[in-house]
Amino acid sequence: MRLVSERVVAADMDDAVEEAYRRGWTDGLPIVPPTESKVSRVLEYLGRDPQENLGIVPPKNGIATMEKVAINAVMAGCLPEHVPVVLAGLKAMLQPAFNLNGVQATTHCVAPLAIVSGPIVQKLGFNAADGCFGGGSRANATVGRALRLILWNIGGGYPGEIDKATFGHPGKYTYCIAENQKDNPWEPLHVERGLNSEDSAVTMFGCEAPHSVMAGPGPALASLDTIADSIATLGSNSTHLGGETLACIGPRIASVLAKAGFTRRTIKDYLYENARKPLGALKRGPRASDLETEADFRWPKRRATLALDPEMRRRLWPKWIDEQRDDAMVPIFERSEDIHIAVAGGWGATAGFCMVCPGWGHMGGMAHTQRIEAPQTR
Repeated sequence: MRLVSERVVAADMDDAVEEAYRRGWTDGLPIVPPTESKVSRVLEYLGRDPQENLGIVPPKNGIATMEKVAINAVMAGCLPEHVPVVLAGLKAMLQPAFNLNGVQATTHCVAPLAIVSGPIVQKLGFNAADGCFGGGSRANATVGRALRLILWNIGGGYPGEIDKATFGHPGKYTYCIAENQKDNPWEPLHVERGLNSEDSAVTMFGCEAPHSVMAGPGPALASLDTIADSIATLGSNSTHLGGETLACIGPRIASVLAKAGFTRRTIKDYLYENARKPLGALKRGPRASDLETEADFRWPKRRATLALDPEMRRRLWPKWIDEQRDDAMVPIFERSEDIHIAVAGGWGATAGFCMVCPGWGHMGGMAHTQRIEAPQTR
């Protein structure tokens, strides 16, 4: 097997790690030195041509070859079995609606979240239960980090240079969860999105860090009202710029909702109808008139709240909104399909915790589900 990447000679493994720091190959955390034997083992497992072109990764527009992806996966600590998940995640992020160039470069804190679902969750040991957004699972940690290192080393998403995120969030180290199918009363996420139940898939979604929601105890409608209110916050990009959002429903609340007769479809419909903000509140949000610097005025249309920007109103608001009434309730999303539902996390206490992950807005990061392909050698 012929590999074409530059060879770097290090005195020992410690020196190899330090060399990665010197060359800017790491996000700040140590990496696993990508030795030729480790990279070759991944490529042999996949049965793919090392120079196969998987796409161009913006904004640096580096070419993601199978070899480069394998190198970054090794650096992240992936086993060969993890890499098909990484490949599916990369393919999903390269879809036009995801706008990876914008996701990588925006001042917003958006980061790509990987949601793994299907039989592969149990097979590879992804954490879908207690602490699923945190540490403890090699699969979650390394798959998420491999995707981040690809965006770093091939896409050039360096903070303060191309990546202009004002704050960022910890998901820019690794951001990968799995759906808790054992405690899921509905069909899996990937089945809802058009795949077969026996498939395994990864859904990539550009979003903020998870926002905790204490959705219980209480009846189903009270839980949904709490989630809806948590979605429709005045400071959220979604409130002003539409787009999509993710609601991670914990098993306890999912059970309550299912027993009350709710399905994924009817949950989305309810949240669409109730995740709204009065027009008067939107008028008190960020305003074009508050822009102060020359840099601010380069794109006032993009920075103005919808309530004061006729162009954005025409683009994103329903025609039935009465713009003369401050009590008119403005929907956060264009349609109920813009709300994604995943069942994840542990049962927890009676508080019935859920999570909301707001998206970037109508500009990109839209969810895309990609089937995980079995290695060609298997």
